[in-house]
Amino acid sequence: VDGAAKLYDMLRIDHFRGFESYWAVPYGDTTAKNGHWVKGPGMDLVQVLLNWFPQMQFIAEDLGFLTPEVRELLADSGLPGMKVLEFAFDSREPSSYLPHLYTPHCVCYTGTHDNAPLPAWKEEADPDDLALAVQYLGLNEEEGFHWGVLRGGMSSVAELFVAQMQDYLGLGAESRINTPGEPAGNWQWRLLPGQLTAALSRRMAHMARLYGR
Repeated sequence: VDGAAKLYDMLRIDHFRGFESYWAVPYGDTTAKNGHWVKGPGMDLVQVLLNWFPQMQFIAEDLGFLTPEVRELLADSGLPGMKVLEFAFDSREPSSYLPHLYTPHCVCYTGTHDNAPLPAWKEEADPDDLALAVQYLGLNEEEGFHWGVLRGGMSSVAELFVAQMQDYLGLGAESRINTPGEPAGNWQWRLLPGQLTAALSRRMAHMARLYGR
């Protein structure tokens, strides 16, 4: 953490729910089917992190199915959880990732390193989910699909908003950082000289000022 603190303003604790309980698989098993739930260290470990590194801010990666116990641990920790816009528009059931349900103490992402950039998500998403996003965010061709989603996150009450540079650039599937479950071809995208134009920086700055970011 000390080393990371020299490079980053905040650190994200991945798989935060594992602090409450985790799926333990016997050593040597070739399948996870034989595992069982084990109680995690909970606030004992969270408090160590907070006490040892008071200069560091943390984000709790609380994605996925959360039990009441995990929600309680998140509340006790005082850490902000995550809201991912690409997960918000499920036409089959209500989603807690819709911006009007946010409380300020959270971090809104367009998508994480495991998600497709916004133009690729537009092509890959279920048509009904996409229609919900278009209706909810007022997406239109004049503004641009990816800019409309960025606006949705920027204008939310989340205390922090995070987006991949690929989303600001409007890049597609070729710029995806990581595809979960794929052993090869990941973590290869790089920002190239010239991609950060003056026009892009002005538009990003305008949106940040507009929504107090």
